[in-house]
Amino acid sequence: MKSRLICSFIGDDKHGLIELLAKAISDCNGSWSESSMVRLSGQFAGLVKVAIDESNIEPLRLACEGLANQGLAIHIIPVNETANNSANNDEQSASQLQLNIIGNDRPGIVYEVSQALAAAKINVIKMKTHLSSAPMSGDSLFNSTMLLTNEYDHDLDALEKQLDKISERLSIEIDLEANDE
Repeated sequence: MKSRLICSFIGDDKHGLIELLAKAISDCNGSWSESSMVRLSGQFAGLVKVAIDESNIEPLRLACEGLANQGLAIHIIPVNETANNSANNDEQSASQLQLNIIGNDRPGIVYEVSQALAAAKINVIKMKTHLSSAPMSGDSLFNSTMLLTNEYDHDLDALEKQLDKISERLSIEIDLEANDE
């Protein structure tokens, strides 16, 4: 019987990291299903969904532990297929939103916005952030794009009012819009 696992990993960015993990998965007759990876501040990190026979899970764990001496820290967790299918169905029926933030970088931006989203039961599916330089002043600008789901058909007007308060208090721009993907 095939099991599904999520392997999260991080290591110093250098060539061959993906090959190390891919070889461990392949050697244990696992199949690399989905992944998302990023290079950030000299580190390379990612998530990989793996399909593998139950009898090969322990050999994969051991192989991944062996990669630590090559600078790759890997954590493996099983995927709860029942919960995963339910979550996928909820996501597909939920409306998708996109939230964009830009403003002078300061502590607390992500905290305040994520607090408002959590209170509204809005789920963050994907989030990307980066800093850029303001065109005239050169100050650091915080930029974020989030893909969200509104699984519970939350009152978006109330959420937008809350986000407007945060925007005003922190002097940042926050735009919430329907995502047509």
